[in-house]
Amino acid sequence: MASLDLGKRSSEALEPQILALTEKEVVVLKPPGMPAQADETGDVDMLRWAEAQLRERLHLVHRIDRPVGGVMLFARGPRSAAEWTRRFKNSQVRKTYLAITEPEVYPPFGELRHYIEKDAKRHRAKVYYKTHPNAALAILRYQTLAVRDGKSLVVVEPQTGRFHQIRAQLSELGSPIVGDVKYGYPPPAPDPRSIALWAWKLENWAALPPLHAYPWSLFPELTSLK
Repeated sequence: MASLDLGKRSSEALEPQILALTEKEVVVLKPPGMPAQADETGDVDMLRWAEAQLRERLHLVHRIDRPVGGVMLFARGPRSAAEWTRRFKNSQVRKTYLAITEPEVYPPFGELRHYIEKDAKRHRAKVYYKTHPNAALAILRYQTLAVRDGKSLVVVEPQTGRFHQIRAQLSELGSPIVGDVKYGYPPPAPDPRSIALWAWKLENWAALPPLHAYPWSLFPELTSLK
């Protein structure tokens, strides 16, 4: 699989972009606030945008929450879609996120294990500390990269793909993601359309968050990430 040259800082434009195109997939940059697929709002979504750019039908194989930006992949063709869907379902895809939390994360690194149930009525995750009916095991590894102004810049590697997993588990740790009012960040959010969670790496493809925008701009350490 091809990798993206991070030196271009393509994520700073905060516009949807095609990052890589292969025979079997298209890798895109989804801006925060843009839905991954069509929803009840009728807003332009990432799937329809990519299909219009390439003038072909694409297949949704995973999702990124609307207020989250970053790297996303669509499959080109049913065979590729089936393979990627299987890999995502079985947690066989390497995914790495960046998050900014407030207050600081403690302990500064670790592995979180909870059981998560999707509350469809409230569109949020319920977190349990032991097995519970309709709840699935959620495993998340994290490490603090830097601390500033009472906030932590954290690299996050979800080992499972549960609903709102990163948002719910960091909140349960006592450090909600900046702007994530749904999971405990005190309102108002700095930007009602986005939260400080970014899908940084997907397999060999990667793109940094908007380095000029708050709160990412608080952490110059981002420029040295590879």
